Amino acid sequence: MPSPVIEPLTSERLTLEPVTVEHAASMVEVLADPGLYTFTGGEPPSLDTLTARYAAQLRGPADASARWLNWMARRNDGGGLIGFVQATVRSEGDQPLAEIAWVIDPVHQHQGLASEATAAMMTWLRARGVTRFAALIHPEHTASQRVADRQGLRPTSIIQDGEVRWETPG
Repeated sequence: MPSPVIEPLTSERLTLEPVTVEHAASMVEVLADPGLYTFTGGEPPSLDTLTARYAAQLRGPADASARWLNWMARRNDGGGLIGFVQATVRSEGDQPLAEIAWVIDPVHQHQGLASEATAAMMTWLRARGVTRFAALIHPEHTASQRVADRQGLRPTSIIQDGEVRWETPG
C-alpha cells in the first residue's frame, strides 16, 4: 500500500488537523485531566514531553513497514482542540491494517465526538485502501468499547497488556 499523505479532515462538528509540534502547547491542557489515564495508565504529559512526542510522531517509526498518522481534533464552532485520533498503518499481505486510538477531553465526552472523529479518520483511511482496523481497549472502558462498536469493531479473545483487541470482522 502506498503511504498516504496525511491531510486535514472535516466532519459535521470537527476538523481533524494533522499533528504539528505547535499543537503541544494547546494539548497540555486537553490532556491534563488525570481521569484520562484511568484505563491506559500514565499521567498528564508536560509541554516538553508532548513536544518531543509530536516531533517523534512527525518523524515516524524507525520500522519503515509502518506509518503513523496523527490528527488533533478541533470543534468547528470556533473552540479549541478537544483531543486526537491516530492510526498506525501496516501492510500485512494485500490487506493493510490500521491500529487506531482516540482520546477526547473529558469536558467534551459523552457527545459522540470520539465516534465522529474516529469515523472521519476511518473513512479517510478506507478511501486509501485500508481494509482492516484494530484497537486495544481496557475491558472496563465501556465508553471506548461503544466507540469501537459504532465503527464496526468487535472484541476478540486476544489480550495485549491487559487490554482486549477489537477488530473489524473479516
